[in-house]
Amino acid sequence: MLTSTFGDGDPPDNANALWQALQAESASRLEQTRFAVLAFGDSNYDQFCGFGRKLEARLTALGAKSLHARVDCEPDFEEVALGWLEAVVVSLKQENTQQANVRSPAQAAYAGVDTALESEATTGSSAPSYTRQHPLRTRLLINKRLNASGSSKEIRQFGFELGDSGFSYEAGDALGVWPTNCAELVGNILATLKLTATTMVAIKQGQEEKQVPLVQALSHYYDIARITPDILKFCASRSQHPQLQALLAAEQQAELQTWLWGKQLIDLVQAFPVVASASEWLGVLKPLQPRLYSISSSPKLFPHQVHLTVSVVRYGDAGQARGGVCSTFLADRATDVDVPIFVQKSAHFRVPSNPDTPMIMVGPGTGIAPFIGFLQERQASMAKGKNWLFFGEQHAATDFYYQDELQAFQAHGILTRLDTAFSRDQAEKIYVQQRMLEHGAELWQWLQQGAHFRVCGDASRMAKDVDQALKTIIEVHGGMSAAAAAEYVSNMSRDKRYVRDVY
Repeated sequence: MLTSTFGDGDPPDNANALWQALQAESASRLEQTRFAVLAFGDSNYDQFCGFGRKLEARLTALGAKSLHARVDCEPDFEEVALGWLEAVVVSLKQENTQQANVRSPAQAAYAGVDTALESEATTGSSAPSYTRQHPLRTRLLINKRLNASGSSKEIRQFGFELGDSGFSYEAGDALGVWPTNCAELVGNILATLKLTATTMVAIKQGQEEKQVPLVQALSHYYDIARITPDILKFCASRSQHPQLQALLAAEQQAELQTWLWGKQLIDLVQAFPVVASASEWLGVLKPLQPRLYSISSSPKLFPHQVHLTVSVVRYGDAGQARGGVCSTFLADRATDVDVPIFVQKSAHFRVPSNPDTPMIMVGPGTGIAPFIGFLQERQASMAKGKNWLFFGEQHAATDFYYQDELQAFQAHGILTRLDTAFSRDQAEKIYVQQRMLEHGAELWQWLQQGAHFRVCGDASRMAKDVDQALKTIIEVHGGMSAAAAAEYVSNMSRDKRYVRDVY
């Protein structure tokens, strides 16, 4: 089983039904079941691979036998995942040899996996031309601020040139962007750590290792912004500073999180100086990772470009300006350099395959990004299905992204309904889920007509609130019990009528 974690150790959407079944009091015993878990996550988060751990524990409690110990993957998972797969195949082959020599379809499948692994090792992957490991290097064509003057946010539209590169994507996919760290920050880190920029260090790229100057390693290969648990332990051990050691005590977790708020690695090493070599630092720094953003264009309208809608993260004062690694790279430093990009495919976050099917979209803030692409897709394909968008932000005057485009979609009959929720334009805050409830009767009618329901945006609160509003609408206007409404939504999810792209 391969699984990621959603929110606070919860299952991803496509594992909800399985998890509910496993958690039920009536869940069957699984003594005849064999399993192995490969969990994906990021150790910077408290619930690192949380659902993978829960899944393994529950399967074991129900009597299932583990073929191989659970493996937890960081974002750079390829090598670890391949090792897990090879080990699982070995375990499967060992079990198979204890059975009759008649090959079942399952055994044939295992053999196919084994052959694929051997082929991978000898001939390399048959992956698409542009991947995470082999991105397209291209230029930024569009860097446009979408907020009006006076907004407290900085939302930008970015567009990349594709030309005749053969780079392909679909509306609903995500675009991976490899950032470069800020040169000023790299210089400050080197100065604070008293390290020499020209020191040669070893960095690993896939299966290969090469020597590069330290300044290049810190600019392109390592995350020098985020403070990880490993870095905290390293600094506490090397600095022996009593304040930092006290903050790392188990009972001081709340105080530690308060101290860390808004701080980056440079703040930590300035507050608690550490003496260590370049190789020692590279041993605790995490690899720099690409950032994934929802694509906000359709190749049917923009075959030679791909667009993003990004919130640029900035905080701190002029003397200690801090910001998001990739968002500030795109906004401030990507104009005259090649930017490495690749596509992260989305299997189900798409416009309905039937052009006559209605579609309801909920995308507050930068969650509107994929729905601009969806509407472009519907326009280009001359789809007849109705489209309804719920969009929310703080102020209509400054934060109504793509207002002109949305009004043009309305004028051309592409966007059937547009309901907005600008939370700060009245005394009581209003959000998209409240707009949904206000129009619950009509929304239920759309669902009865087979409408697909798509959500994009914040996972921590918005997605949960929208999910609850959807269930309430079905319960109230569909005349169902709470359990029946939840089952209706579960069936929508199973049938890919209800799909979320949340973060």
